[in-house]
Amino acid sequence: MLENPGGAPIGRFGAYPKKLAFSPDSKVLATSGNDGAARLWNVATRHQTGVIKVRGAKVLGVAFSPDGKILATADSDGTARVWKVATRHQIRVIRVSSERVLGVAFSPDGKLLATAGQGGSARLWHVTAGHQVGAAMTPGPDSPSQKRPSRVTAVTFSPDGKTLATDTEFKAQLWNVATQQQTGRPLGAVAAADGVFALAFSPDSKILATVGNPAIRLWNVTTHHVIGTAMSAGQTAAYGVAFSPSGKVLVTTDTSGVIRLWNVATHQRIGKQIKPKGRHEFLLEALSPNGKILATTQFDGPAQLWHLNLTTRT
Repeated sequence: MLENPGGAPIGRFGAYPKKLAFSPDSKVLATSGNDGAARLWNVATRHQTGVIKVRGAKVLGVAFSPDGKILATADSDGTARVWKVATRHQIRVIRVSSERVLGVAFSPDGKLLATAGQGGSARLWHVTAGHQVGAAMTPGPDSPSQKRPSRVTAVTFSPDGKTLATDTEFKAQLWNVATQQQTGRPLGAVAAADGVFALAFSPDSKILATVGNPAIRLWNVTTHHVIGTAMSAGQTAAYGVAFSPSGKVLVTTDTSGVIRLWNVATHQRIGKQIKPKGRHEFLLEALSPNGKILATTQFDGPAQLWHLNLTTRT
């Protein structure tokens, strides 16, 4: 069910990864950490194979292109950069704004790059030409008392490429990629204290999963309605969420160090909750595209890789 294979963890204590991304073939893990660098790791050996540093800035997020040949970084100097994975050479600098870029994501066809910004907007960029596509997408304030838009902390494309989801840590919003227009009402937090700390689309693009404190919810992307009853991370906050490749299993991680598997159809937990030995406070997660490896980050430690067997749980 779960195994943490022997050998050293990913990353060093004190330079722990904050963002994670698997290559499409599941063989490489990219991390960005508090040391300001992006690092590439061989998943099989867990050896570092490359490092990317931005002069005068820190790397705050990473994303692979669909063919795995390009890595995009979200940078603290208000830029997003595009790098060739094989050589770690910079291909292009996209100047997004004067404020930090917090996240990046490639469209499924690899033609667009979405950026999430400290300034409160998500933007689409033409990867080859480097210019902005359409208008900025600004979710707006999370409450009437706010005077400026909330920061957009993460962006993710639906697998069919038609929808972009933005996360402000308080709410999720869906956008039409072709028009950059907001679709429907905000999703995620039913109460202000809930938060939306991570989100993920199902493989068929029909469901958006959001996790918070402690609610785990599934949303119909077309109707924007909650599907069934909310699941719960218990007395803690869930910070990581991913669908299995089949779309039948949802994987969540939380700050109590628990990995939970959920049946998407019934919203019931599958088996017992998985609490690895030792002290873990899971912050984020990434599930490899083949569904076999779960990568997790912690508040104060290195990333870990966990072998998951989801094939018997669908």
